[in-house]
Amino acid sequence: MRLVQLWRYPVKSVGGESLDAAEVGLSGIEGDRGIGVRDERNEFTWAGAVPALMQVRAVTAGPGVAELTLPDGQRFRSDAPDAGRRLSAAVGADVTLAGHGPHQPERALHVMTTTTLRSLASALPDSALDVSRFRPNLVLDDVPDDGATGYPEHGWVGRTMAIGTLRLRFTELCDRCVMITKETPTVPHDRAVLRWVARELGNDLGVNAAVETPGRVRVGDRARWLD
Repeated sequence: MRLVQLWRYPVKSVGGESLDAAEVGLSGIEGDRGIGVRDERNEFTWAGAVPALMQVRAVTAGPGVAELTLPDGQRFRSDAPDAGRRLSAAVGADVTLAGHGPHQPERALHVMTTTTLRSLASALPDSALDVSRFRPNLVLDDVPDDGATGYPEHGWVGRTMAIGTLRLRFTELCDRCVMITKETPTVPHDRAVLRWVARELGNDLGVNAAVETPGRVRVGDRARWLD
């Protein structure tokens, strides 16, 4: 097994950035979802309420700061004085950007396999599928499907794994919501994806993990079981 994709999402509910390497702490990848989007009531909101957020992308510009790219290609930093106004105009809602607390430790990382992505693509040939729909942090390849289910990570809850110097423990399956139906820069809006996942997989896709030993991971790192 090996790590083939590594993703960070500097802003919650906004598209993220592909990384070659990352430091992973007890709360997940450094800088992951460190910024949130607040609505007109000054409460944190999400792409289920503001779908156009999923059409925006963000990359890390510094500690606690992201650079956002709008669908029309305009870019700005999250700490710019007009950041809220520009994002509001792009997503059609009155929003601002603010620092967001760390992940719940039991959900520090979201992990998927290429086997699962291929299985889903086979089951939904008329749907456009890529990782931007599902927002994993880690994507693993060359994963044995011991149960021949097509979704090997669904049997990992309770197990521990090493990737690079990182040690993680799989805690729960990832319960899906309407976010996987939303349009992103690379896939269109598609309700069929969530309907199929709910009907055939009990609404679960992918697995969440807690970090037992922080460490550094790099694309290409070998993953191995510790139990």
